[in-house]
Amino acid sequence: MINLDYKCMKHAQMIANSAETSDSKNIKNLERNLRKALGILKEDGVYAMFLWLESKAKDTRTNLTSLLNEDDGGIKIHEYLLGKDKKFEANFDDFCGDLKTVAKDIDKLLFMKKILERTLIYSLYHVKVKAGE
Repeated sequence: MINLDYKCMKHAQMIANSAETSDSKNIKNLERNLRKALGILKEDGVYAMFLWLESKAKDTRTNLTSLLNEDDGGIKIHEYLLGKDKKFEANFDDFCGDLKTVAKDIDKLLFMKKILERTLIYSLYHVKVKAGE
C-alpha cells in the first residue's frame, strides 16, 4: 500500500519551513499565500492555482512541483500523471504543457488536485503552529 499522506505531510513541512521563523511578517505572508492558493485550487482548479503561484509565490510552486516529481520509496506520482520516466518541468511554460497532459484525463487531474489540496492544508496548519496560533 502506498502512503501518499506521508508525502503530502513531508512537502507541507518543507513549504512551511520555507518562511523565516523569526520574522512574523514572512510567516503571515506565507499563511496568506497558502490560504489564497488553496481557495483558488478549490474554486478554480489546478491550472489556475499554478498560474497564481507562478506570479505570487514561486517557492510554493517549486515545492509542489518537487512533491509531484519525487522518486523515493517507489512512489512516483509523476509517472502515474505523465507517463513512464517523465517529470514535471521546472520551466513554467513547459510545466503548463505537463499540466495539459494531466488534464486530458479527469481521474488523473482529480488525483493531482487531491494531493495538492492535502499538501496545502497541511502546510497551512503547520504555518499556523509556527505563528503560535
